[in-house]
Amino acid sequence: MKEITKGIIALAIVVAVVAGAYAYEKMEKNVLKEGDFAEIYYVGYFENGTVFASSFEENVSYDTPFDSSQYNLTPLKIYFGKGIPSKLPDGWIYGDLGYIENLRISEIPGLYEGMKGMKKGEERTIELEPEDAFGIAVKNGTIFNTSVIFNFKATFEIINVGGVTVDLKWLPKEGQIITMPQYWYDIPVQQPYWIWENATEVVSFNDTHVVLKTTPNKLENLTLYPWWENASEAGYNDTKIWITTTPPLGNFSISAFGYTIYGKVVEVTEDKIKIEYYAGNETIKDEVNRTIVFDRQIEMPRIFKGIQKVYVENDLKDYGYSFHRLAGKKVIFRIKLLRIYRVS
Repeated sequence: MKEITKGIIALAIVVAVVAGAYAYEKMEKNVLKEGDFAEIYYVGYFENGTVFASSFEENVSYDTPFDSSQYNLTPLKIYFGKGIPSKLPDGWIYGDLGYIENLRISEIPGLYEGMKGMKKGEERTIELEPEDAFGIAVKNGTIFNTSVIFNFKATFEIINVGGVTVDLKWLPKEGQIITMPQYWYDIPVQQPYWIWENATEVVSFNDTHVVLKTTPNKLENLTLYPWWENASEAGYNDTKIWITTTPPLGNFSISAFGYTIYGKVVEVTEDKIKIEYYAGNETIKDEVNRTIVFDRQIEMPRIFKGIQKVYVENDLKDYGYSFHRLAGKKVIFRIKLLRIYRVS
């Protein structure tokens, strides 16, 4: 009898565990979590009740019920995850995924967080500060870091916000060490300061320009010309830098923009590098100076005008800023979760 009783108890435990697991699995399927797809109704409005976007096809107030028997409602299909989904629910295409004011749900961080754990059929009201909604509005005086101007991250101030562009001012510090870029945004740097990493110092600056001074930190085995690797050496004094190149005699090639030019170093004198290169059936003789001399100091602009907003908007997002038309606004969302779709 005791063995029978034990068996009944064991069976009861197994049934309870299975039932509990089933109930948990069923509950999980009805709860929104990352990686799910869903259909929702929504209303977005300001603190004064003005509706700026909604699932309703007609003009409604912020508290209009989500009643499809009384109103024309179009569900918004969403991917509740970051990035681009690798697989979609049956019958869906990527173009079905909708936007709220040109942003995906995941791009409105407070709304994304506020919707986590919603149950099928649940309705929530989610209040968002600007930084959690459409971002803090970009304005004159906004400071952020970007590598758009140089090939390294630097600090800039926005000094003018236009329709599709902004004007930026670099905010250097005296004594700051940088690697001189080959292009100062759209201005070619005429002298090869850029062959030395972390060798250029901010000496001084005024409202519009900065003075930079380079101190070579490597003097031998330099590559001034990419087709003559490690063939140059440098020297410097208080005011000047000089670089002397001694290429090997013989053939070399230059590749650029999909073309290759073949040439030959025929002689290296104290002052000149004499070369031949070939264009079609013609052999062209030329020579270049073996040593170049240039100033250690250079003055460059701090202000960069007409930078496309699209180039800096991602860097600004890292600081919570946005060019969105609703940036700077506190907003409220009413959300009703209609259906959840899960793919595997």
